[in-house]
Formats: sequence, structure tokens, C-alpha cells
Amino acid sequence: MFVGALRLLDACGGPGCPVCQCLAQDSRRHLDGLLYELVTDPDTRRRLRRSWGFCNWHTWMLLEIPGARSGAAIIYEDLLGRLVERAREDTAAPARRPSWLATPSRRPGDGQPRQTCPVCEDAAASERRYLRALLEGAGDAEVQLAYARSDGLCGPHLLHALAIGAGSAGASWLAERTAVKWGQIRDDLAHFVSKHDHRNREPFTADEAAACERAFEALSGARGLFGNDLHPPRS
Repeated sequence: MFVGALRLLDACGGPGCPVCQCLAQDSRRHLDGLLYELVTDPDTRRRLRRSWGFCNWHTWMLLEIPGARSGAAIIYEDLLGRLVERAREDTAAPARRPSWLATPSRRPGDGQPRQTCPVCEDAAASERRYLRALLEGAGDAEVQLAYARSDGLCGPHLLHALAIGAGSAGASWLAERTAVKWGQIRDDLAHFVSKHDHRNREPFTADEAAACERAFEALSGARGLFGNDLHPPRS
């Protein structure tokens, strides 16, 4: 298992999808290191110009990092200057209007659309390693015990894992164990609904009270980690 596997096993002891939690932690570390060490690095600045900064998720994550505002201000002052220039260029030549600030696109004729958020690129590589660690750990007692303690993978991450490990014993093990966990959440949701009957006098358990949040994450992943469908990427 890769070096981050210990973080994955630790995350299994916390709430929510353990891979979602690891990716959020990894992203904060990435941003913290970038803002602390690389704000004035020429290569880093060029990369951020090509991606127009970070994605929505990682941009707002900057506010969660202590002391991040000064470094973020340096980066975004530069980006806003370029944004002003680009807006004026497009106003002067509206026919030449590529998706320069939209979701990264590979369509020909789009000029130079923005590149992928650099933190997302790093997270995508880590995501695959975490999922492979779970798939390959199906026969590992430590991994099995850790996953038993967890809330299980979210839907998006289980589907990704099944695609990576298609046909493997690890995929079957992971799907079976995760389905059981989702069933438990569904049972807690049903009890939560039934206890809203005005005749009920039985209090909610902690699991029932948190059932909606747990169901949200099971279906959609952790808050902010996956995109929305408001502006889908163009094929």
C-alpha cells in the first residue's frame, strides 16, 4: 500500500466517506504548502494563470487555511488584472470568445480554455491511489477492520473504485460491504421519518438525527468535492 494508506485507515475512524475526507485533507495541505512556499515561484504563477487560479471548491477552501489570505491576495490580484484585460479584449472582439473561464474543455476551436485546477490534478492522482489501496486491501485484516468502522464510500467513489477494479475480488468485497452500510443509513432515514409522527414519543438516536447528512454524502460525496450540473463540461 502507498504511503498515504495510513491516512486512509485513520479516516475510516471518522464520519463520512473516508476517501472524500482524505482528499479534503490532502487539498488543504497542498494549498497550505503552495501559499507558504510557492506564491512567488514563476512556474507556479504561470500554471495558475493557465488555470485561472483554482476551481470553485479549492478557491473557497483557501478561507479554511490559517494565514492564507496574504498569499491568496498576491495570486488573485495578478489574476484579476488578467481578467480585466481579457474581458476588454473580448468586448473588442466578441466573435472570438473561447471558454476561457469556463469548465476545462477539449473542444477544437475554443482557443486556449483554462487548464484544470492544479490542486484537483493532484487530488485526482491521490484519489486513484486511495481507491486502489482499498481494492487491494480486501484480503488485509487491518483494512477490513478499518473499513468496518467507517461510514463507507460515497456513491461516486464506489463507482470509481468498481471501474478501477472491475471483475476483481476487491471490487466485489468493497461493493458488498458498502451496500450494507448504505442499507443501515436507509434504515436510519426510515426511522427518522417515522418518528416525525405526532404520536411518537421515542427520541431520535444520534444516527437517525444525522441520517439526512449521511444520505446526502452517500449519494453525492462530501460537500464541495464533486461538481454540479449547472454548467456541465462540453464534450
